[in-house]
Amino acid sequence: MRQLELLDLIVEPDEYKVYRIVNPGAVDSDKQELDLPKLSFELLIYLMEHAEKVCTVEQISAAVWKNTIVSSETITQRITLLRKALDDDPKQPKYIESVRGRGYRLLAKPIDKSVVKPTGFSSSTAVVLAVLTVFALLSIALVLYWMAGNDTAVSDTSATNAGSHASNPVELLIERGNYYFSTGQGDNTNRSIELFNQALKLEPNNQAALIGLSVALSKSVCRYNQPAERAMEAKQYVMQALALEGSRTDKSKAQAALAYAWDCLGNLDHALEAYRVSIQLDPKNYASMGSAAHLLEAKGQLIQAYELTLKAKQLLPNNHMADLQLSRIFELLNFTSKAQLSYQQLFVLYPDNVFINAAYPRFLYFQGRFTEAKKEIEKVLKRGIKRDEVFVYYAELVWLLEGKEKSLPWFTTAAEVSSGNTYPNTLAQIANNQLTTQEAIKRLSSIEETVASGDSWPINYIEASLIALWAVKDEEAALSYLQKAVHLGYLNSEYLAISPLFAALKQRPEFYQLIDDINQRREKMHQQFLTTYPPPET
Repeated sequence: MRQLELLDLIVEPDEYKVYRIVNPGAVDSDKQELDLPKLSFELLIYLMEHAEKVCTVEQISAAVWKNTIVSSETITQRITLLRKALDDDPKQPKYIESVRGRGYRLLAKPIDKSVVKPTGFSSSTAVVLAVLTVFALLSIALVLYWMAGNDTAVSDTSATNAGSHASNPVELLIERGNYYFSTGQGDNTNRSIELFNQALKLEPNNQAALIGLSVALSKSVCRYNQPAERAMEAKQYVMQALALEGSRTDKSKAQAALAYAWDCLGNLDHALEAYRVSIQLDPKNYASMGSAAHLLEAKGQLIQAYELTLKAKQLLPNNHMADLQLSRIFELLNFTSKAQLSYQQLFVLYPDNVFINAAYPRFLYFQGRFTEAKKEIEKVLKRGIKRDEVFVYYAELVWLLEGKEKSLPWFTTAAEVSSGNTYPNTLAQIANNQLTTQEAIKRLSSIEETVASGDSWPINYIEASLIALWAVKDEEAALSYLQKAVHLGYLNSEYLAISPLFAALKQRPEFYQLIDDINQRREKMHQQFLTTYPPPET
């Protein structure tokens, strides 16, 4: 058996196992097995094969992910998971060092402690064997999947007997589902949904698969504009997971999945409550902290959002979503220079993240830098990002710079890429004068019902304001809806002042009073921030 010793670790490449030596050097020394997912193990093996050399993101991607294109964000997340499994502090690394701007390096060389060293056995041979093993396991999983499709009575025992631990087809399907989910791409999110569904055909009550499927379905709604029915389905799966026994960590993950489903359904209060329960169950759940902070920001509670985001950032320093959240908070707290610098850096470093691609051009637009914002959105379009928010802002910029007629196709495109979101569809209809008064009144009633049911996102009343302004021709009602949006936490005064969609209200003193009210609220929080925290450095 091939064995490699790395400081206090024993690595068995052929068995896909890693052990930590307990009491090294002592007579009664023992070893404790570490739980490493297959992808993390392959990453560790690659770093060991190139010990003490800097491995670039591109090299790691080609070697570990092979023919799959992944982002630097995905590799960073996998490095973080590997460090966590090895209990390696990134600030004082024992095993893996981050080399700024270059990649990652294993700090120590492994020692080959193999009992038997087969002649001619090389790392390339190990890779071939590993690939063959994966194909064999996938074949088993596929056969069992089709059996499950034809005979719903396939038992948990039959799935278990197909293998154990990493060889278990269900665990392999879940592992691959988690992998595709983590890449942050729309097509791969759909692949992860398929894999989790296959796992559940084999084990209908597998908690990890239920949670994974729930989160992937919600992600398809929130990130990739799929219909809201998917979030309802996600909620049902996670409720099934919550009914099962599990550790506090498992319950925390399930509560986070429930919160995500509520979030994508628009119910901020239910989502916040579930995120808080998730954090109580696992105080180190930085993902729940970041998501809760985002909802607090949407509700206009910037100081609370900042404090929670900082906690998430402390738990995972290399957390780009926390950095994005801080950028938005700094923007709303009027630390404009700091916000711009942070947005710029993120925009360069994470070219495939849909939220970051929308955030930087939006910031430039809100600052009145129309030409720059339009240029940056054109970069986003070349990156292949399809998000309704991006197309809406581009339409408005074209309207301001080139005239309304040229903007109309972009409003239509925004509606086309977002079948599950009424807002871009409403904008396309009012811009093209396609929304009748009768239909508009129905839509306004529907929005009020939506908010009453718990969907408290301020954007609902922004949509209502525009319907009242453009289709009903009622400026008083439009102002009233804007007041309701502000009451729910809406703080984007710059957008209201700049957007051509609200141009008709710019003759009304009440409109400017509303903007002043927002700005005073933001200034109050700015001063509150300064009494507790130092000004953010630029």
